[in-house]
Amino acid sequence: MPTLTEKDFQAQDSLKDRSITIKVSPVLNWIDPIKPTIEASSIGFTVIASDPAGTATVDTSGSVNISQMPAAPGYDENIDITLLLDTSNMRDANGNLLTGDNTPRWAKSDEGTTYTDSKGKTQHCGYGWFCEITNYGPPLQYQALPPIDIAKMAFKRKDDLNLVIEDKSDDGSPPYAFKFGFVLPGQYNEYFISIDPVLSTKSTRTTSFMLKD
Repeated sequence: MPTLTEKDFQAQDSLKDRSITIKVSPVLNWIDPIKPTIEASSIGFTVIASDPAGTATVDTSGSVNISQMPAAPGYDENIDITLLLDTSNMRDANGNLLTGDNTPRWAKSDEGTTYTDSKGKTQHCGYGWFCEITNYGPPLQYQALPPIDIAKMAFKRKDDLNLVIEDKSDDGSPPYAFKFGFVLPGQYNEYFISIDPVLSTKSTRTTSFMLKD
């Protein structure tokens, strides 16, 4: 096995993470004045930025293809996936935009659906978590809770509108599923709404939300 020199390490350190920013645009479907629900057909996904530029595409179903990202020199295998919450079309039961104290935001770590962890303690699912895939299908089958840990993967909340998945896994790694959620604050008392899992993969599977070859 060849020995890495200081020059080799410097070259590795000079490589940049690839990145993609996806705008998530929910539309609320109100079943009563207090409790809205979201249908899959009322969530839009749009790639608004990628680095290297122009290397990620998204179709009308929300399927994102980032398989061309590894082709660019100067980048490593890591991908930072930013999920930007778009509140511009989120309205109350009367059709008014939710603004001010009622502006939707990503959930915090102590909010959301509860579950019992391996130690018997009650936890909140929070803003985002990884799910266990039980069958790749189609259709994809998964266990929404409890959350699972995935090596070299991290889900972080930057602020009210930005979540980041830090994917430091190797190209060719198995697919993974994840969920994320936002809340309606203010008069809606942090009402929690989750978005169904999307599938990300660095393999060549073609039925995934994200493709990374």
